[in-house]
Amino acid sequence: MNRLRRLETFARCGWFARGIVYCVLAYIALTSVGASDASPQAVFRSVRDMPGGTVMLILLAIGLALYGAYRFYGAALDSEGKGKDAKGIAIRVGYGASGLAHFILAWAALRLATGKSGGGDEREQAAAGMLLDMPLGETLLGAIGLGFLAGAAQQAIKAWTTEFMKGVAPEAPAWVVPVGRAGLAARAIVFAIIGYSLVRAGWFGAAGEVKGLGDALSSLTENSALYTLVAAGLFLFGIHSLVEARWRRIRDEDVMARLRAAAR
Repeated sequence: MNRLRRLETFARCGWFARGIVYCVLAYIALTSVGASDASPQAVFRSVRDMPGGTVMLILLAIGLALYGAYRFYGAALDSEGKGKDAKGIAIRVGYGASGLAHFILAWAALRLATGKSGGGDEREQAAAGMLLDMPLGETLLGAIGLGFLAGAAQQAIKAWTTEFMKGVAPEAPAWVVPVGRAGLAARAIVFAIIGYSLVRAGWFGAAGEVKGLGDALSSLTENSALYTLVAAGLFLFGIHSLVEARWRRIRDEDVMARLRAAAR
């Protein structure tokens, strides 16, 4: 089935690219002198400076864009069967937001690969300021923050219940479970920090406190043990993404039935 093969290709390339980004980001966070250097843009600069880095950065951008397409695909066609009730729609909207975020990352990587500035976490604050200047901008920014907080809660639940293993092939090794739990827990913490900063910016007039991924990590440096645990957890989330690229099940009868129904 061409549509299913395309969905699988997008997903596996995207999981692989996401895994590389998180692994390199965590490495930078754990080894750099300045924790504020730990951001996706720092990852892209590190890749660019490697031998053959421009080509690798372009491939990384393609992978991130494919993952964005996979998330948009899932949001539009409900390929994961979340349904049309309030909860299902909320999850699918989250998938769409994830797709948009990965397209933005892909664009930043591509710009850097072509010799243009990739920006930094300051761009989040500038974007928040622009959004606040729009009609109902405060409401929208706060709502985006709530979306991040909901995403944090969802990932924490997955880490606690090991729900993520439902989509992993049974032949995956046993270490996939603790790695996935630690990685999802660390990502939940980072998402909660980002979401809180967006809610404060939108609803409490604190636009200067908007945090991207790098800022969220750097905000933990006052507690060195927690910072190290979260950074190490993000590395494990990268490994978890690589696990999904290898062992995540996509070709099942439920997905095929939903895609056939959407094609009618």
